[in-house]
Amino acid sequence: MITNSSMHYGQRLDLCGDWQFRQANAATWLPAQVPGCNFTDLLANGLIDEPFYRDNETKLQWIEQEDWHYQKRFNLSADWWQYQDIQLVAEGLDTFCDLYLNGHKLAESQNMFIGQHFLCKSLLKEGENLLEIRFRSPIKEVLPQYQQAGFAYPAENDKSEDKLSVYCRKAPCHFGWDWGPRFVTSGIWRPIYLQGITACQITDTHFVQHQLDAAQARFSFAISMQSAVAEQAILQVECAQAPQLNKQIPVQLGVGENVQRLDFDLASPQLWWPNGLGDAYLYEFSFTLLIGNQALHSKQQRIGLRTLEVVNEDDAMGQSFFIRVNGQPVFMKGANYIPGDSFVHRMTPERHAQDFKAVVDANMNMLRVWGGGIYQDEVFYQLADEHGILIWQDFMFACTLYPADEAFLANVREEAEYNVKRLRNHPCLALWCGNNEVDMGIKHWQWPEKFGYSDALYARLKDDYIRLFDQCLPEAVAKLDAGRFYLRSSPIGFWEEDMDHMGNHHYWGVWHGEEPFSEYQKRIPRFMSEFGFQSFPLASSMAKFTEQQDWQLDSQVLKVHQKHPRGNGLIRSYMETEYSAPENFARLLFLSQVQQAEGLKLAFEAHRAAQPFCMGTLYWQLNDTWPAASWSGIDYYGRWKALHYQAKRSFRTDLLVIDEVQESIRIRLVSDRLHSINARVDLTLLDFSGNQLWQKEQPISTPANGSAEVAMLPRTELLATHNPNQVVLQAVLIDSQGQELTDSLFYFVPSKQQALSAPNLEVTSLVGEQSLTLTLQSSSLVRQCHVEIDGVAGNFSDNFFDLLPGQSKRIHLALPGTSKAEIEKLVVSTRYQSLFQEQGQ
Repeated sequence: MITNSSMHYGQRLDLCGDWQFRQANAATWLPAQVPGCNFTDLLANGLIDEPFYRDNETKLQWIEQEDWHYQKRFNLSADWWQYQDIQLVAEGLDTFCDLYLNGHKLAESQNMFIGQHFLCKSLLKEGENLLEIRFRSPIKEVLPQYQQAGFAYPAENDKSEDKLSVYCRKAPCHFGWDWGPRFVTSGIWRPIYLQGITACQITDTHFVQHQLDAAQARFSFAISMQSAVAEQAILQVECAQAPQLNKQIPVQLGVGENVQRLDFDLASPQLWWPNGLGDAYLYEFSFTLLIGNQALHSKQQRIGLRTLEVVNEDDAMGQSFFIRVNGQPVFMKGANYIPGDSFVHRMTPERHAQDFKAVVDANMNMLRVWGGGIYQDEVFYQLADEHGILIWQDFMFACTLYPADEAFLANVREEAEYNVKRLRNHPCLALWCGNNEVDMGIKHWQWPEKFGYSDALYARLKDDYIRLFDQCLPEAVAKLDAGRFYLRSSPIGFWEEDMDHMGNHHYWGVWHGEEPFSEYQKRIPRFMSEFGFQSFPLASSMAKFTEQQDWQLDSQVLKVHQKHPRGNGLIRSYMETEYSAPENFARLLFLSQVQQAEGLKLAFEAHRAAQPFCMGTLYWQLNDTWPAASWSGIDYYGRWKALHYQAKRSFRTDLLVIDEVQESIRIRLVSDRLHSINARVDLTLLDFSGNQLWQKEQPISTPANGSAEVAMLPRTELLATHNPNQVVLQAVLIDSQGQELTDSLFYFVPSKQQALSAPNLEVTSLVGEQSLTLTLQSSSLVRQCHVEIDGVAGNFSDNFFDLLPGQSKRIHLALPGTSKAEIEKLVVSTRYQSLFQEQGQ
């Protein structure tokens, strides 16, 4: 169980794995798993049914009202007593709890977001020890504060009568949201272990970059060391990628905290770039504390050398909001990220890696870690570093006002200090944001009217807001992460006021405002950090958490899995405008995804084509926290929806945008390339049987990191005598070597008016080593071709694509651990669907 046998570094005893738990005052202890929580432990013991299945959520709300106790027995050998001290490290305790060692109270905890370090040698003994953690109901814990206040905070996403979530420093979405369930958990949700403390140890490394260009990097590390003795020591530095930086520094340690600054100069540094612009190059440093020839403690730190500025200032177009990396303005392409599971401990490194593969595959370069969830696991930020994915990091506050009494502020200060210090060295970290949408809520959500606030009370609540978000949090950032951009609240400009020229936006005119998708092409802000539209999981995913009898939009079960009060109705009402009525429920699910993808395609293309006025598009939302109707592009089971495939296409380095302006068809080319290349654009008008009706070649020098118009074609001249219901315009960008870089299609009428014919698919399969390649052809146009293999959850390289007549499409599917014989059997169960069936023909 000891993970490090070297006595010089201090033993570590992993306390994860098998524990026991019980409902407080229950007689029987039951098996539990750590990391974990009370819900998953109850499930594993067969005491509750699967929380995500059907309407079980509604039957499990009693759990939040109870106290839950956890215990673990473990043995310590005599050699543990050689250490100066021993600490219990609990990286995540959710949320209100007391800790006992061998019957003696060790400590208490009240914040899910803080990792705890408790010195405990005096309470330990050789042989068997007992650790108990007694969790108190979050509901009962803070109810007295709510009752004493005499009013409710405007936490409208808190799905209970009493709005208690604001008093808990716990994931806000655990209390419910408009895309997720209410499961108010308790438990040990991150690793827990004992650590032997040597006489001298490194407690922190703080990387600060002072100057960077192509010729030289100047940076430093502030190395914090804790020592129980006054001693002459050596600090040994090694860097695998730049051994010329290796050195040994004499350090005079005093008793207590010691900080040593180490300065470095590196010639011709390798820069860290966001995905798509270059390598996300990382330097790996190791710092070892030596006394004599004895290594007492070592710490590793990876860094990326890059400059990053968030430019938010008045300019000729209003107020800018963009990110400049290594001197280059970079258009941000990505999504908002929510907790990947209602039970957050279930997000394994493998699941995080799967998410980041999807992010990179979709050509993204930024994720926004949204403020109603959690500060993500360390592996999340490591993966972002490795893949060049910038992180917009919210503090965990969203959509409501909060207390600001001294006890609450002290708790938040500790939370901010812990997480800022934990994350500040990551090159992926782009900015800190105080909260999600509270400025917007103050101005536009009619809180005084809804919650009956007097003028005096509302003024006090807004003063508390300033104390928390204009003082407490920015002071922590300035002190611990100086130079990093801090934004009080996202967004800056409000869609309700048409403030598109002011900073960043959350545009919800489409969906909440019930405006048409075409508004995405008109309402273009300086930076779009939230927008979206719902869809359902496909039938293969829906079958995992519902039964066939539930497959009606107004069924009780689907209402439980649709958290937006108007959600199902909005999906259907938008669908009636663009698509023919689906003939069954499975088709409705499919069509909801097509609608979501085609709607957001308008936004993606409008945002990118409008640069440099607009410099970012982060849609809501990348992922799901449970299986449900939601705004996600990837469903809970990891299946890419049509939206994620569309994001992959719309976020390519080169993008051809075709739209209609004043009776003309406009073609624009957007390129993220920092340098122009010579290419050509081939424009072809085809009918749905593949006959070429018109063709033009346009030589072009691609715009460098920008957008340029390629052509403006009068609609009447282009269509001439052709039926607009039966033609499509294709644009293809081809480089000087003849390689196709990107393509785009434009239809002249809505989907339900297009005269589609039955697909005549010819499919050739190639079975490889743990992979399958399909090549598809058709003699007629296939719109939104979707390929699925029964029982296979993997994602094809492309899907929900349009297949032009006479042109072939090759798609790949990785099937790790699957033999050729097994793959050949799977091919038989491949299913295809497209928009044609929706035409009623």
